[in-house]
Amino acid sequence: MGNQFGFRKVIATEDAIFKLTNEILNALNNKTLAGSIFCDLEKAFNSVNRDVLLSKLPYYGVRGKAELLLESYLQNRYQVVQINSYLNSNTVSEWTKIRYGVPQDSILGPLLFLVYINNLPKAIEHKAIPILFADSTSILITSPNNIQLQSDLNIVFGQLNKLFKANVLSFNFDKTYFTKFTNRSTCTSDILITYEDKCICTVIETKFLGLFINNGAWGSIVVKALRY
Repeated sequence: MGNQFGFRKVIATEDAIFKLTNEILNALNNKTLAGSIFCDLEKAFNSVNRDVLLSKLPYYGVRGKAELLLESYLQNRYQVVQINSYLNSNTVSEWTKIRYGVPQDSILGPLLFLVYINNLPKAIEHKAIPILFADSTSILITSPNNIQLQSDLNIVFGQLNKLFKANVLSFNFDKTYFTKFTNRSTCTSDILITYEDKCICTVIETKFLGLFINNGAWGSIVVKALRY
């Protein structure tokens, strides 16, 4: 879980932000281009396929009684919706079995989600630097030129989509953004990242774990943001 900074002891959002900003600044100091995909997953915690999750537990050493305990914890959960109003205070839906998702308002829920997506770094090329905080994910790639950067980004983004589809997860393309980081003196063309006729929006500023990251005059903005 070296790339995962969420819900772990002695690790916080500051560590994930430092990792991202440090990697970008290193790339700029080495006069290479850097680009990051800031991923947004649709209803990530609620979309976890429990059968897939349970099949991953033995890989992490969860077997025997511990595995059965977690299976019991996840399976056979039901939910009901009650609507309170002045007109009718007893409007209640039928009980429905919950087939997907992990309990969010719990200690085990977030941890199980980390297990669910923990193979993400291994599913993408070695050129990519994934930085994860629970379901907030940034994928950073550095390249010596614009053509190579666009090629690497599209390859990795395709691998991510295939991984998420295999785990019954999906990108929210309306909230997934790409930002390219360059020095002021560097002149490059636009980057286009697509998958199955869908395109990621390129922005000059985006938010990651409470930090606004801007691609212009970049170093001074990061230092100022990190001091608060």
